[in-house]
Amino acid sequence: MVGIPKSNRCTFCKLRKTKCDENWPTCGACDRAGKVCSGARSNYKFVVNGCHNEAATPKSSDSDDASISSCDGSSQTRDPLSRRTGAGGTIIVDLKEYTAAIGSGTFHRMRLARPHRPRSVKSGRPTPSPTPSPVMSPSDRLAAQFVSCINAASGTGHDLVIWGPSIKMIPQRLSAGSGSQVLQHTVEVVVSSWSNSQRDILTPETWLDLQLHMQALGSLRKALEEPEHGLVTDTIAAQWLLQKLELTYDFVRGANQENHAAGLSAVISRGGPWQGFNDLGLYATFDSFFHMLQEDVRQGRDSVFMHHEWTAALQQAIDCSTLRPILKSTYRLWIEMTVWPTLVRLVRVLCQDPSDTMTAAELILRATPAIDYLESENETTLASLMESGDIVEVDNFLDADLFPKCYQFSDIDTAKFFYTHAMYSIIVYRTMQEANLVLEHYAPSVMKKCREYSQRIWMSYPWMRMQRPLAIEYTAALAFSYESANEEEREFCVRSLDDMEFFRRPPPIGRWIDGTIMANVKGYTGRIPFIKSQDVSIELYGVGCRC
Repeated sequence: MVGIPKSNRCTFCKLRKTKCDENWPTCGACDRAGKVCSGARSNYKFVVNGCHNEAATPKSSDSDDASISSCDGSSQTRDPLSRRTGAGGTIIVDLKEYTAAIGSGTFHRMRLARPHRPRSVKSGRPTPSPTPSPVMSPSDRLAAQFVSCINAASGTGHDLVIWGPSIKMIPQRLSAGSGSQVLQHTVEVVVSSWSNSQRDILTPETWLDLQLHMQALGSLRKALEEPEHGLVTDTIAAQWLLQKLELTYDFVRGANQENHAAGLSAVISRGGPWQGFNDLGLYATFDSFFHMLQEDVRQGRDSVFMHHEWTAALQQAIDCSTLRPILKSTYRLWIEMTVWPTLVRLVRVLCQDPSDTMTAAELILRATPAIDYLESENETTLASLMESGDIVEVDNFLDADLFPKCYQFSDIDTAKFFYTHAMYSIIVYRTMQEANLVLEHYAPSVMKKCREYSQRIWMSYPWMRMQRPLAIEYTAALAFSYESANEEEREFCVRSLDDMEFFRRPPPIGRWIDGTIMANVKGYTGRIPFIKSQDVSIELYGVGCRC
């Protein structure tokens, strides 16, 4: 143990890492700061086996002689240039003994050196350590970063689980070494964009890393052009992630929904209905269903997944999975709602020929089973969730004048099922209303049901507001509820839509106003056509809906 001179700075100056004027008993820095100066520190600190200590440590009985120096002049020294083995195999070399300038104490100049490692006779390389430390692979490192992002914001609006439960399965896919390049590149851009969103100094327009985004899109394009056997799940998961990423973080160009939805449909349908979904593939497929159905509606075509073979295969995959009951109910709801593009297509035919009673009858025939299923879920699954306390009514403190009560949910999956069920109920009832107009059937219950489910969406807003910014899909439900609202409730809807997208200025379709909201509602229920244009006057005059 060797005494080494310590700094004369007082404790306050040392903590601040500034020079001390040593104007004892109170130095200038402490005087200006109004602090009690500690005065000069003790003159020496001690080094034991390369470890610095504030006080001397008793010498071990099995150690060789060390040098102990103090201000009182008492010292035990050994010859200069002597060596000792320190902790970790390092060697302390005692170079020279010095006499203190003040007082009779001594101290030593020392140097740390690494021991000589013998080299292998044959290869001439250093002998490897018997227990080398494990090196983390790039995929493991990326998986660890992704897990950190998932866990860092749990329970907040930045919780990545809001995008869908399949998010939790991706790190395992990466760390297992089975993750493809397209999935790795996609996760890289997600981690980067999510991390940027947590930095207060960055504006939302800079959250998306454009360089990594282009790299991920290039890998996705290659995976779609040259599909590899066994990597279909990775392609589905990557495309779903990119779609969610762009909806949330791409504020300039808007989400490339058309290409992603078409790619997802192509990849999934390419494998056929009985391809056998693993858990990640099943989760990612259903988490992408809403966007695939939206694209079918825009293109005016029936969904490929409404055919019997597909519905039977998807239903069997759900039944054989270990999904939570609420997720099974949500995914079964998606299967039933594959009829949505077909209903919209029939409504468009009725708008072109309001006297086509055959089409109106077909529309009623197709809509009735969907209505029966939705009402059955309302009386069973939703009623059970309310009885169990997963959905409860509480006092509303945001818009108490409009809605004295609001809904609280146990988790995001329950909330998604609740507002998705309400949204699809409104869509199906609106399409049925068009058929009733052609058939001259007056059904006041249809309007009543639309308003009932719209109120459910409005009462969900206080809880969903806390899930910003990732709960972006809730804005679709708010838009569909708009048509059933009175003037005051419509102001609430516009205000809520702006609030949900407060960080996306301007939102993808432009500013939320009556014309843009109604154009989207009528477009996705078949009452006006979709037009490829960015001219907002198309929506303001009710000519069509921009896409």
